[in-house]
Amino acid sequence: MKALRSLWLLAALAAAAPAGAQDPAAAIDKAKAELAAGKPVDAYLTLSDALADLALRTPLFLTAAQFSQGPSRGYGQYDPRPHNLFTRGETIRVYVEPAGFDHQRDGELFRVALACDYAVLSAAGKTVTSDRNVKQVDIASRQANAELGIDLALPYLDLPPGDYTLAVTVRDLVAKDAATARLAFRVM
Repeated sequence: MKALRSLWLLAALAAAAPAGAQDPAAAIDKAKAELAAGKPVDAYLTLSDALADLALRTPLFLTAAQFSQGPSRGYGQYDPRPHNLFTRGETIRVYVEPAGFDHQRDGELFRVALACDYAVLSAAGKTVTSDRNVKQVDIASRQANAELGIDLALPYLDLPPGDYTLAVTVRDLVAKDAATARLAFRVM
């Protein structure tokens, strides 16, 4: 299933790859051949390298952004909140999955540095409250990880009853790029 998702993501991002980038179609063909030759590890690593190459050439984007019931247990392992209604003072939890973030090489390590901000907008679109750097994600890995889930628990927001929009921004500190998701919610 993971290999199919990687193939889909490579194919979807292929159009975004500039001239000179690793050819995603060639990487898919190479991975298929490796898989057919009984080399699943090689196929996986070929796709992983191709995804990392594409991440360097695409803007940051979010594949998921949703209110959650609590902290996730890992990438994609979160419980979506069944509604967007909150009581005054309730902690607002959000799960986001950034993609297309860049890695900075540090010897044998790949470093990822992301920061998360939020803004609460009124029904009229005016900023009611906001904060920067509510969460920072710094990862050093021997692999150029492409899958990452981030849990946010926003601090006590003393919002009067009404309709709002939560704008969650994830900033890639390596690529100096950002992506924002907007989630409508109501305080009762």
